[in-house]
Amino acid sequence: MTVSTGCTSVPTIEASDPYRDVLVLMAPEAPAIPTFPTLSWAYLDDRYSLNEADADALLDYGENELPLFAHRYEQYQRQMRLILDGLAQP
Repeated sequence: MTVSTGCTSVPTIEASDPYRDVLVLMAPEAPAIPTFPTLSWAYLDDRYSLNEADADALLDYGENELPLFAHRYEQYQRQMRLILDGLAQP
Protein backbone atom coordinates (compact mmCIF):
# COMPACT_ATOMS: atom_id res chain seq x y z
CA MET A 1 0.00 0.00 0.00
CA THR A 2 1.40 3.35 -1.06
CA VAL A 3 0.09 6.58 0.37
CA SER A 4 0.93 9.92 -1.12
CA THR A 5 0.11 13.15 0.60
CA GLY A 6 0.38 16.56 -0.84
CA CYS A 7 -0.45 20.04 0.20
CA THR A 8 -1.36 22.81 -2.12
CA SER A 9 -1.93 26.30 -0.95
CA VAL A 10 -4.01 28.77 -2.77
CA PRO A 11 -3.01 32.35 -2.17
CA THR A 12 -5.81 34.32 -0.70
CA ILE A 13 -6.58 37.66 -2.17
CA GLU A 14 -8.16 40.02 0.27
CA ALA A 15 -11.05 42.03 -1.00
CA SER A 16 -10.20 45.68 -1.32
CA ASP A 17 -11.66 47.61 1.58
CA PRO A 18 -11.72 51.34 0.81
CA TYR A 19 -12.02 52.20 4.53
CA ARG A 20 -8.86 50.27 5.36
CA ASP A 21 -7.05 51.71 2.34
CA VAL A 22 -7.85 55.24 3.49
CA LEU A 23 -6.70 54.48 7.03
CA VAL A 24 -3.38 53.14 5.76
CA LEU A 25 -2.89 56.22 3.59
CA MET A 26 -3.55 58.43 6.62
CA ALA A 27 -0.54 57.04 8.49
CA PRO A 28 1.77 59.97 9.27
CA GLU A 29 5.51 59.95 8.85
CA ALA A 30 7.42 59.61 12.11
CA PRO A 31 9.09 62.84 13.24
CA ALA A 32 12.83 63.04 12.72
CA ILE A 33 15.02 62.89 15.81
CA PRO A 34 16.83 66.22 16.13
CA THR A 35 20.56 65.96 15.54
CA PHE A 36 22.82 66.68 18.46
CA PRO A 37 24.80 69.87 17.84
CA THR A 38 28.49 69.61 17.03
CA LEU A 39 30.39 71.10 19.94
CA SER A 40 33.99 72.24 20.26
CA TRP A 41 35.23 71.40 23.73
CA ALA A 42 38.32 73.05 25.20
CA TYR A 43 40.38 71.87 28.16
CA LEU A 44 41.52 74.83 30.23
CA ASP A 45 42.60 75.01 33.86
CA ASP A 46 41.83 71.33 34.49
CA ARG A 47 38.26 71.76 33.22
CA TYR A 48 36.40 71.15 30.00
CA SER A 49 34.56 74.16 28.65
CA LEU A 50 32.52 75.36 25.69
CA ASN A 51 32.55 78.67 23.91
CA GLU A 52 29.40 80.80 24.11
CA ALA A 53 28.02 79.81 20.70
CA ASP A 54 28.36 76.10 21.47
CA ALA A 55 26.78 76.56 24.90
CA ASP A 56 23.84 78.34 23.24
CA ALA A 57 23.51 75.52 20.71
CA LEU A 58 23.51 72.92 23.49
CA LEU A 59 20.92 74.85 25.51
CA ASP A 60 18.73 75.28 22.41
CA TYR A 61 18.90 71.55 21.81
CA GLY A 62 17.93 70.68 25.36
CA GLU A 63 15.36 73.40 25.96
CA ASN A 64 13.73 73.72 22.53
CA GLU A 65 14.46 70.93 20.07
CA LEU A 66 14.03 67.94 22.39
CA PRO A 67 10.72 69.12 23.93
CA LEU A 68 9.40 69.95 20.45
CA PHE A 69 10.40 66.48 19.25
CA ALA A 70 8.70 64.91 22.29
CA HIS A 71 5.51 66.83 21.51
CA ARG A 72 5.56 65.82 17.84
CA TYR A 73 6.27 62.21 18.77
CA GLU A 74 3.31 62.14 21.18
CA GLN A 75 1.08 63.46 18.38
CA TYR A 76 2.48 60.81 16.03
CA GLN A 77 1.79 58.05 18.57
CA ARG A 78 -1.76 59.31 19.13
CA GLN A 79 -2.45 59.38 15.39
CA MET A 80 -0.97 55.91 14.86
CA ARG A 81 -2.96 54.49 17.78
CA LEU A 82 -6.18 55.81 16.24
CA ILE A 83 -5.31 54.33 12.85
CA LEU A 84 -4.29 50.95 14.32
CA ASP A 85 -7.46 50.83 16.40
CA GLY A 86 -9.48 51.52 13.23
CA LEU A 87 -7.63 48.77 11.36
CA ALA A 88 -8.16 46.27 14.19
CA GLN A 89 -11.92 46.57 13.93
CA PRO A 90 -13.60 44.11 11.57
